[in-house]
Amino acid sequence: MKSQEPKDITHKKIAWTISNFSSLKTNTRHLSDVFMAGGCAWRLCIYKGRLGMKSLAIFLKAVKDSSLPQGWSINVACTFTVVNQLYSESSLKEDLELKFCENSKSWGYQSFMELTMLQNPYNGYILNDKCIIEVEFSKVSPIGMWALVPKDDDVAEFKDLGLIEKALVPLLEEACSWHPSLMDCKQKRSRKFTEWAFIALGRVLQFLKNKKWKDMNEKACEELQHLWEELEMSRLDLRWLEPLVKSALNMKGYAEKVETMKKLKQNLVVLEIEMNKAKEKLANAEESVEMIRKELVNAENDFEEKDLDTEIGYGKS
Repeated sequence: MKSQEPKDITHKKIAWTISNFSSLKTNTRHLSDVFMAGGCAWRLCIYKGRLGMKSLAIFLKAVKDSSLPQGWSINVACTFTVVNQLYSESSLKEDLELKFCENSKSWGYQSFMELTMLQNPYNGYILNDKCIIEVEFSKVSPIGMWALVPKDDDVAEFKDLGLIEKALVPLLEEACSWHPSLMDCKQKRSRKFTEWAFIALGRVLQFLKNKKWKDMNEKACEELQHLWEELEMSRLDLRWLEPLVKSALNMKGYAEKVETMKKLKQNLVVLEIEMNKAKEKLANAEESVEMIRKELVNAENDFEEKDLDTEIGYGKS
């Protein structure tokens, strides 16, 4: 496979041009060269023919190198794009927001788009046998003890616990006023550890504050799960927060359940209407049957049955 080295377009957007796309082996991993974003090393990875040989799969992979210490993890928010080279407004985009770590170095989509759609020459996604895949980063945040130091303008001293992102400070102040036991942390741990612990707490609080129940789809639940697992390592007293986090995590699949219930209710209404119509029709039929039965009785009273095969005759009976 010939492919251009991933090109840094805007320091946040990387474009990977894959030449001779038609010659790629199906359901086989194809990797871009390594590129840097947010001070970390990455690769893009595609599979031409996943899920029954029908789909294009796209993944972002964190590259482990000597700069990543043991227990490393990175929060990433980015957007994948398969570029439409004829009609840019028809480029296909999908967002990704998750945590990369030693045990989860690769995230993406098993089925980003159908191959029939991708390879149709009239759709514009492949031109001159070239496919262009972009990844644009909106966040690359190493977390834990390896967290990069924010700019001075973005941090503030918080209760002698360390430098905390300014956006997290109001959330942490509120949490500490409600749960003073959180401050016990600084008596038992180093300043660096305490700083990391409260940043982890702040990020969970920020997530919960910025999300609505309806936002808790599978991707959001995975992101919260990663943030919560990191926070649990801080050994802060989190008994007050755990029920809310677990409740939010249990929202996974909630939208699908709501839709299922909605459809069941609609089906029930339709069936009840049909049943009421059937009952009304049955009642009308029973009324008609009773009416015809009475008419038959009256007709039988005025009717003298005769043997139609007997001669009428004309003499003495």
